[in-house]
Amino acid sequence: MNIIEEMTCKSVDLDGFGSAVDDAWFHQHTAPIDGEEETGAHPYQSAALRLYLQGGQTSSETAVAMTKSHTPEKMTDLRDRVLGIIEDALFELPETHTPALVSLLKDISQLPEEEDGEAVWKGLRSFGNFWSDKWKQSHWREALATRSPATRAKRREAHTHLAFVEASCAMADVGPSAEDGILPLSWGYECISEALECQHAVWDFEIPAAAIWIKIAGERLIEGARKGERSWALEREGRLWAPGPMSMDRWNFWLRRLKEIEVIGRVTSTAAREGITQLQEQVAHS
Repeated sequence: MNIIEEMTCKSVDLDGFGSAVDDAWFHQHTAPIDGEEETGAHPYQSAALRLYLQGGQTSSETAVAMTKSHTPEKMTDLRDRVLGIIEDALFELPETHTPALVSLLKDISQLPEEEDGEAVWKGLRSFGNFWSDKWKQSHWREALATRSPATRAKRREAHTHLAFVEASCAMADVGPSAEDGILPLSWGYECISEALECQHAVWDFEIPAAAIWIKIAGERLIEGARKGERSWALEREGRLWAPGPMSMDRWNFWLRRLKEIEVIGRVTSTAAREGITQLQEQVAHS
Protein backbone atom coordinates (compact mmCIF):
# COMPACT_ATOMS: atom_id res chain seq x y z
CA MET A 1 0.00 0.00 0.00
CA ASN A 2 1.32 3.44 -0.96
CA ILE A 3 1.44 5.90 1.93
CA ILE A 4 0.96 9.55 1.04
CA GLU A 5 3.51 11.78 2.72
CA GLU A 6 1.84 14.58 4.65
CA MET A 7 2.51 18.08 3.33
CA THR A 8 3.47 20.55 6.04
CA CYS A 9 0.73 23.14 6.55
CA LYS A 10 -0.35 24.69 9.83
CA SER A 11 -3.67 25.74 8.29
CA VAL A 12 -5.00 22.16 8.32
CA ASP A 13 -3.38 20.99 11.55
CA LEU A 14 -5.41 20.25 14.66
CA ASP A 15 -2.80 21.00 17.31
CA GLY A 16 -4.72 21.89 20.45
CA PHE A 17 -8.10 22.27 18.73
CA GLY A 18 -10.96 21.46 21.09
CA SER A 19 -8.90 21.90 24.26
CA ALA A 20 -10.56 22.38 27.62
CA VAL A 21 -10.06 25.56 29.65
CA ASP A 22 -8.10 23.85 32.40
CA ASP A 23 -4.80 23.95 34.28
CA ALA A 24 -3.03 21.99 31.56
CA TRP A 25 -3.97 24.45 28.81
CA PHE A 26 -2.77 27.51 30.72
CA HIS A 27 0.42 25.72 31.77
CA GLN A 28 1.17 24.88 28.12
CA HIS A 29 0.84 28.54 27.13
CA THR A 30 2.73 30.16 30.00
CA ALA A 31 6.44 30.97 29.98
CA PRO A 32 8.79 29.29 30.12
CA ILE A 33 7.83 27.00 27.24
CA ASP A 34 10.39 24.30 26.48
CA GLY A 35 12.71 26.05 28.91
CA GLU A 36 12.59 29.37 27.05
CA GLU A 37 11.51 32.39 29.10
CA GLU A 38 10.97 34.41 25.92
CA THR A 39 8.23 32.05 24.75
CA GLY A 40 4.69 32.09 26.10
CA ALA A 41 2.62 34.47 28.17
CA HIS A 42 3.83 35.79 31.48
CA PRO A 43 2.17 34.05 34.45
CA TYR A 44 0.25 37.22 35.36
CA GLN A 45 -1.11 37.44 31.80
CA SER A 46 -2.27 33.83 31.85
CA ALA A 47 -3.85 34.37 35.26
CA ALA A 48 -5.72 37.45 34.04
CA LEU A 49 -7.03 35.64 30.97
CA ARG A 50 -8.15 32.69 33.05
CA LEU A 51 -9.97 34.90 35.54
CA TYR A 52 -11.72 36.65 32.65
CA LEU A 53 -12.87 33.43 30.98
CA GLN A 54 -14.21 32.28 34.34
CA GLY A 55 -16.29 35.47 34.59
CA GLY A 56 -14.18 37.03 37.33
CA GLN A 57 -13.49 40.38 35.64
CA THR A 58 -14.51 42.47 32.64
CA SER A 59 -12.82 42.54 29.25
CA SER A 60 -11.58 46.10 29.83
CA GLU A 61 -10.08 45.11 33.19
CA THR A 62 -8.44 42.10 31.58
CA ALA A 63 -7.05 44.20 28.73
CA VAL A 64 -5.32 46.50 31.21
CA ALA A 65 -4.07 43.62 33.37
CA MET A 66 -2.61 41.66 30.45
CA THR A 67 -0.90 44.63 28.79
CA LYS A 68 0.66 46.13 31.92
CA SER A 69 4.42 45.63 31.91
CA HIS A 70 5.96 43.97 34.98
CA THR A 71 9.43 43.68 33.45
CA PRO A 72 11.76 45.95 31.44
CA GLU A 73 11.02 44.13 28.15
CA LYS A 74 10.00 46.10 25.06
CA MET A 75 6.30 46.78 24.61
CA THR A 76 6.35 45.05 21.24
CA ASP A 77 7.66 41.88 22.90
CA LEU A 78 4.96 42.19 25.54
CA ARG A 79 2.41 42.57 22.75
CA ASP A 80 3.61 39.36 21.11
CA ARG A 81 3.04 37.47 24.36
CA VAL A 82 -0.48 38.88 24.78
CA LEU A 83 -1.55 38.27 21.21
CA GLY A 84 0.09 34.86 21.15
CA ILE A 85 -1.97 33.41 23.97
CA ILE A 86 -5.19 35.03 22.73
CA GLU A 87 -4.59 33.70 19.21
CA ASP A 88 -4.08 30.20 20.58
CA ALA A 89 -7.18 30.52 22.75
CA LEU A 90 -9.29 31.61 19.78
CA PHE A 91 -8.35 28.50 17.81
CA GLU A 92 -7.99 25.91 20.54
CA LEU A 93 -10.70 26.66 23.10
CA PRO A 94 -14.42 25.89 22.64
CA GLU A 95 -16.42 28.29 20.47
CA THR A 96 -18.46 29.37 23.48
CA HIS A 97 -15.43 31.43 24.53
CA THR A 98 -14.95 33.13 21.15
CA PRO A 99 -17.23 36.16 21.78
CA ALA A 100 -15.44 36.93 25.06
CA LEU A 101 -12.02 36.62 23.44
CA VAL A 102 -13.06 38.89 20.56
CA SER A 103 -14.37 41.48 23.04
CA LEU A 104 -11.03 41.33 24.83
CA LEU A 105 -9.18 41.93 21.57
CA LYS A 106 -11.39 44.92 20.82
CA ASP A 107 -10.62 46.47 24.21
CA ILE A 108 -6.90 45.83 23.77
CA SER A 109 -7.01 47.44 20.31
CA GLN A 110 -8.24 50.69 21.87
CA LEU A 111 -5.42 51.05 24.42
CA PRO A 112 -3.36 54.23 23.94
CA GLU A 113 0.21 53.08 24.71
CA GLU A 114 2.99 54.01 22.30
CA GLU A 115 6.62 52.99 21.90
CA ASP A 116 9.13 55.03 19.91
CA GLY A 117 6.28 57.22 18.69
CA GLU A 118 4.25 54.32 17.29
CA ALA A 119 1.02 52.88 18.65
CA VAL A 120 1.55 49.49 20.27
CA TRP A 121 -2.04 48.29 20.45
CA LYS A 122 -4.21 50.56 18.32
CA GLY A 123 -5.91 48.64 15.51
CA LEU A 124 -3.95 45.45 16.28
CA ARG A 125 -2.61 45.18 12.73
CA SER A 126 0.05 42.84 14.07
CA PHE A 127 -2.68 40.43 15.16
CA GLY A 128 -3.86 40.09 11.57
CA ASN A 129 -0.29 39.32 10.52
CA PHE A 130 0.04 36.72 13.29
CA TRP A 131 -3.21 35.06 12.28
CA SER A 132 -2.54 35.12 8.55
CA ASP A 133 0.92 33.57 8.87
CA LYS A 134 -0.52 30.60 10.71
CA TRP A 135 -4.03 30.06 9.38
CA LYS A 136 -4.15 31.57 5.87
CA GLN A 137 -1.57 29.44 4.05
CA SER A 138 -2.47 29.23 0.37
CA HIS A 139 -1.55 25.57 -0.11
CA TRP A 140 -4.02 24.27 2.48
CA ARG A 141 -6.13 22.38 -0.09
CA GLU A 142 -3.14 20.43 -1.34
CA ALA A 143 -2.06 19.72 2.23
CA LEU A 144 -5.55 18.58 3.19
CA ALA A 145 -5.45 15.96 0.44
CA THR A 146 -2.44 14.38 2.17
CA ARG A 147 -4.21 13.96 5.52
CA SER A 148 -5.99 10.80 6.64
CA PRO A 149 -9.68 10.64 5.61
CA ALA A 150 -10.41 9.52 9.17
CA THR A 151 -9.53 13.03 10.40
CA ARG A 152 -11.47 14.93 7.75
CA ALA A 153 -14.57 15.63 9.84
CA LYS A 154 -12.48 17.08 12.68
CA ARG A 155 -10.46 19.20 10.26
CA ARG A 156 -13.69 20.46 8.71
CA GLU A 157 -14.90 21.44 12.17
CA ALA A 158 -11.66 23.34 12.77
CA HIS A 159 -11.89 25.06 9.37
CA THR A 160 -15.41 26.32 10.01
CA HIS A 161 -14.40 27.39 13.51
CA LEU A 162 -11.65 29.53 12.00
CA ALA A 163 -14.26 31.18 9.76
CA PHE A 164 -16.40 31.89 12.83
CA VAL A 165 -13.45 33.51 14.61
CA GLU A 166 -12.41 35.57 11.59
CA ALA A 167 -15.92 36.81 10.85
CA SER A 168 -16.47 37.66 14.51
CA CYS A 169 -13.22 39.65 14.60
CA ALA A 170 -14.09 41.46 11.37
CA MET A 171 -17.48 42.54 12.69
CA ALA A 172 -16.29 43.45 16.19
CA ASP A 173 -14.85 46.75 14.98
CA VAL A 174 -16.25 47.08 11.48
CA GLY A 175 -15.47 50.22 9.48
CA PRO A 176 -16.16 51.77 6.08
CA SER A 177 -13.31 49.90 4.36
CA ALA A 178 -13.00 46.18 3.70
CA GLU A 179 -9.59 46.35 5.38
CA ASP A 180 -10.97 47.71 8.66
CA GLY A 181 -11.67 45.60 11.72
CA ILE A 182 -9.58 43.50 14.07
CA LEU A 183 -9.38 41.16 11.08
CA PRO A 184 -10.34 42.47 7.63
CA LEU A 185 -13.72 42.01 5.97
CA SER A 186 -11.73 41.20 2.83
CA TRP A 187 -11.12 37.78 4.34
CA GLY A 188 -14.86 37.24 4.15
CA TYR A 189 -14.91 38.23 0.49
CA GLU A 190 -12.01 35.84 -0.03
CA CYS A 191 -13.72 32.96 1.78
CA ILE A 192 -17.05 33.34 -0.04
CA SER A 193 -15.66 34.06 -3.49
CA GLU A 194 -13.25 31.13 -3.34
CA ALA A 195 -16.06 28.80 -2.26
CA LEU A 196 -18.52 29.95 -4.92
CA GLU A 197 -16.39 31.24 -7.81
CA CYS A 198 -13.48 28.78 -7.88
CA GLN A 199 -13.83 25.44 -9.62
CA HIS A 200 -11.23 23.82 -7.35
CA ALA A 201 -13.10 24.64 -4.12
CA VAL A 202 -13.27 21.96 -1.42
CA TRP A 203 -17.01 22.20 -0.97
CA ASP A 204 -17.43 20.31 2.29
CA PHE A 205 -14.98 22.74 3.94
CA GLU A 206 -15.52 25.98 2.06
CA ILE A 207 -19.30 26.10 1.71
CA PRO A 208 -19.89 25.82 5.49
CA ALA A 209 -17.19 28.46 6.07
CA ALA A 210 -18.78 30.79 3.51
CA ALA A 211 -22.18 30.28 5.13
CA ILE A 212 -20.75 31.33 8.49
CA TRP A 213 -19.36 34.55 7.01
CA ILE A 214 -22.72 35.29 5.37
CA LYS A 215 -24.55 34.66 8.64
CA ILE A 216 -22.28 36.86 10.76
CA ALA A 217 -21.37 39.60 8.27
CA GLY A 218 -24.21 39.38 5.75
CA GLU A 219 -25.64 42.82 6.42
CA ARG A 220 -22.23 44.46 5.98
CA LEU A 221 -21.54 42.39 2.85
CA ILE A 222 -24.81 43.50 1.25
CA GLU A 223 -23.89 47.08 2.10
CA GLY A 224 -20.63 46.49 0.25
CA ALA A 225 -22.51 45.06 -2.73
CA ARG A 226 -24.80 48.07 -2.92
CA LYS A 227 -21.95 50.58 -2.85
CA GLY A 228 -19.63 48.66 -5.19
CA GLU A 229 -16.99 47.97 -2.57
CA ARG A 230 -13.55 46.98 -3.79
CA SER A 231 -11.28 44.37 -2.25
CA TRP A 232 -8.16 42.57 -3.37
CA ALA A 233 -10.03 39.32 -2.68
CA LEU A 234 -12.48 40.08 -5.50
CA GLU A 235 -9.85 40.90 -8.11
CA ARG A 236 -8.48 37.45 -8.86
CA GLU A 237 -8.31 35.96 -12.34
CA GLY A 238 -9.50 32.57 -13.56
CA ARG A 239 -12.80 32.40 -11.70
CA LEU A 240 -16.44 31.98 -12.61
CA TRP A 241 -16.92 35.72 -11.99
CA ALA A 242 -14.64 38.29 -13.58
CA PRO A 243 -12.36 40.42 -11.37
CA GLY A 244 -14.06 43.56 -10.16
CA PRO A 245 -15.88 45.22 -7.29
CA MET A 246 -18.62 43.72 -5.19
CA SER A 247 -22.11 44.24 -6.62
CA MET A 248 -25.67 43.03 -6.24
CA ASP A 249 -25.21 41.07 -9.48
CA ARG A 250 -22.31 39.26 -7.87
CA TRP A 251 -24.32 38.72 -4.69
CA ASN A 252 -27.14 37.17 -6.73
CA PHE A 253 -24.62 34.98 -8.55
CA TRP A 254 -23.44 33.71 -5.15
CA LEU A 255 -27.06 32.94 -4.29
CA ARG A 256 -27.54 30.97 -7.52
CA ARG A 257 -24.34 29.05 -6.89
CA LEU A 258 -25.46 28.08 -3.41
CA LYS A 259 -28.75 26.82 -4.81
CA GLU A 260 -26.90 24.80 -7.47
CA ILE A 261 -24.60 23.30 -4.86
CA GLU A 262 -27.58 22.45 -2.67
CA VAL A 263 -29.12 20.47 -5.54
CA ILE A 264 -25.83 18.73 -6.30
CA GLY A 265 -25.52 17.81 -2.64
CA ARG A 266 -28.99 16.24 -2.59
CA VAL A 267 -28.33 14.28 -5.79
CA THR A 268 -24.97 13.07 -4.50
CA SER A 269 -26.43 12.09 -1.14
CA THR A 270 -29.26 10.14 -2.78
CA ALA A 271 -26.86 8.35 -5.12
CA ALA A 272 -24.56 7.48 -2.22
CA ARG A 273 -27.45 5.99 -0.23
CA GLU A 274 -28.50 3.91 -3.23
CA GLY A 275 -24.93 2.76 -3.72
CA ILE A 276 -24.66 1.72 -0.09
CA THR A 277 -27.88 -0.26 -0.37
CA GLN A 278 -26.69 -2.04 -3.51
CA LEU A 279 -23.31 -2.90 -2.00
CA GLN A 280 -24.92 -4.27 1.14
CA GLU A 281 -27.40 -6.33 -0.87
CA GLN A 282 -24.63 -7.79 -3.02
CA VAL A 283 -22.75 -8.88 0.10
CA ALA A 284 -25.90 -10.36 1.62
CA HIS A 285 -26.66 -12.39 -1.53
CA SER A 286 -23.12 -13.61 -2.12
